[in-house]
Amino acid sequence: MNHSIFESTIGVNFSNTFQSTGKQVSAVMAAAQIKATGVKTVKMFTYNQTDCISAFVKEGLQVLVDIPNGDLKACANNDTATINAIIKVLSDYSTTIPMVCVGNEPLGGWWNNAYAPDLVDALKNIKSAIAAKGLTTRVTVPFNYAIMGNSYPPSAGTFNGSLKNTILDVCAILKEDNSVFMVNVYPFITQKNQPNNVHLDYCLFTAGEKHWVHDGSYTYKNIFDAMYDALYVTLVNNGYGSLPIVIGEAGWPTGPTATYSTATKANARTFNQNLINHCKSGNGTPRNPNVRIPCFIFEMYDEDKKPTDAGLFEQHWGVYRYNSQSENYEAKYSLAW
Repeated sequence: MNHSIFESTIGVNFSNTFQSTGKQVSAVMAAAQIKATGVKTVKMFTYNQTDCISAFVKEGLQVLVDIPNGDLKACANNDTATINAIIKVLSDYSTTIPMVCVGNEPLGGWWNNAYAPDLVDALKNIKSAIAAKGLTTRVTVPFNYAIMGNSYPPSAGTFNGSLKNTILDVCAILKEDNSVFMVNVYPFITQKNQPNNVHLDYCLFTAGEKHWVHDGSYTYKNIFDAMYDALYVTLVNNGYGSLPIVIGEAGWPTGPTATYSTATKANARTFNQNLINHCKSGNGTPRNPNVRIPCFIFEMYDEDKKPTDAGLFEQHWGVYRYNSQSENYEAKYSLAW
């Protein structure tokens, strides 16, 4: 597992894009609060918020930036202005931006194939532009977990057939770049969609033996390990088992509890704390023992204007929420990062 890329096993996702005017956390405040957690790596969803990048860097934080899906076509077409703007940021912060994410869940079904045709060419062109500038920044693509056609049991893991060729083309570039395979995992959503099949405690890392899953000689005590290993099996079966898996997003929302009974502060704290402990422990997974798992918690702050197409919970992922009394962001619950 290549850990030298990241300065801490646990990182955090940061965005203030969907926060109301007047509630938008400042770059300086965000940098100070993130540093105070002890986290050393921040993952963003843009590359042009240089006020935030600069503030993070001043606090000694490492930053992963992202090229939004809307820029993929321009990158695929080698649009000079777009690529130059990206490379300028990577160059200006070359010692503190170790990796650029190309797209964000670009193969998600909700995009109706809008970004898939441009993804591979965009990735190639960004990688080439980085090399031409003499930078060592690595590239990756944060995939959503629905790239999996089957994930249960883990031994039967396969990619979604309609996406497989694109994913394998990406894998070839990642391997050449000595980079990582990044995937977002959301046990909350899995459990919400299949409440009769997926036990809550199996998602929260608190399951007793009766809820463990047995897959041949392997025993899964939580769904996170099962999801991770299903992807690992799939990568192995396609010749890319050497690609380190990094969790780009994982988290648990705190509401609205009236709509989603499992979206509570208590469950969010339990999930995130157990996830952090598990990833840092070095225990790894049943099929990948004795490794630390790089993981970016989603997310640092609530975004009260985030689109709710997937559900009202989308506005409640933050570990920190806005307090209208203090006019500041405060932790909803305690976490040992």
